[in-house]
Amino acid sequence: MKNAALVLVCILCFSAGAGGQESSKAGTTAAQFLKIGVGARAMAMGEATAGVVKDPSALYWNPAGLIELPRLSLFASHTRWFADINHSYFGFVVPLGDNNRLGVSGTVLSMGKMEITTEQNPMGTGDFFEASDIAVGVTYTVRMVEFFTFGTTVKYISQSISNETATAVALDFGTRLNTSFNGIVIGMGYANFGTTMKLDGRDLRKTYDPNPDNATNVGVASFLGTESWELPVNFRVGIGWNLMGSGNSAFQDDQHSVTLAVDANHPNDGPEHASVGVEYKWQDLIALRAGYRFKDDIRSLTYGLGLHWQPTEQFTFGVDYASATLNRLGPIHILSLTLEF
Repeated sequence: MKNAALVLVCILCFSAGAGGQESSKAGTTAAQFLKIGVGARAMAMGEATAGVVKDPSALYWNPAGLIELPRLSLFASHTRWFADINHSYFGFVVPLGDNNRLGVSGTVLSMGKMEITTEQNPMGTGDFFEASDIAVGVTYTVRMVEFFTFGTTVKYISQSISNETATAVALDFGTRLNTSFNGIVIGMGYANFGTTMKLDGRDLRKTYDPNPDNATNVGVASFLGTESWELPVNFRVGIGWNLMGSGNSAFQDDQHSVTLAVDANHPNDGPEHASVGVEYKWQDLIALRAGYRFKDDIRSLTYGLGLHWQPTEQFTFGVDYASATLNRLGPIHILSLTLEF
């Protein structure tokens, strides 16, 4: 117990230690949609997931967590973001024996059509443009020894706005260490390590006339160059503690289970921050969850619930819901579905 408490305190101190000495790096990376979390369970627990994620949303949070899925699994998550932005995530996991997992995932961020405005037509020109973000990944997870698992994801990322597009390739890494001590699991993840993104498209190609007073002058083809931007890299370390439940838990109980989680994050475009989460489950059927994010000026308290139903030994259906308030931006709602068969 003392060791577990010490780890929890250390992770929280990781977040609080650098306060006041950091300079803001907001807006210095591209593909910000990659930072939007997936899965109602994880979001309800304040995104404290590195050590506790064991559903297909591990494709996003920590690829090593896929080892806990013994059967074919399908996953879908939808977030109604602010300003009519929709964020959807899909995952598919296939077991390859006892010690290997293969997964495929996809993320889509869409925001509908928007009217073009100009200096001459600030109320709109009558023409419209669209913007969207997409990421597709393939994940492989292997249990290297009985207590240690490693997972990695290769993903293709694309952002487009009007006629311009930027692409990148990135890697995610994750590890899962099962200590076998009072239900304690330690997880780590490194996300979005990859190439830079640079917008390119036909709207950046213009004709420039160096001498507009000369009627016989021929325009010169020109290109409006854009800068390259890094991806939002994040290093995550967390601990999951099965405080109560059956199996490897601090306290044995066949009816009730309680899971505690703490994560610390080190992003390349912002200050370090931490989150804590708790989940209570009754007979693995009904789950109540809550979480809190430290050093986050947008949101803090999150909560949610879940219902998992197993009509047969070979089929499980789960639906989870979470909600969070983004201060002045208003509330967001997350719904996710899981199928195992």
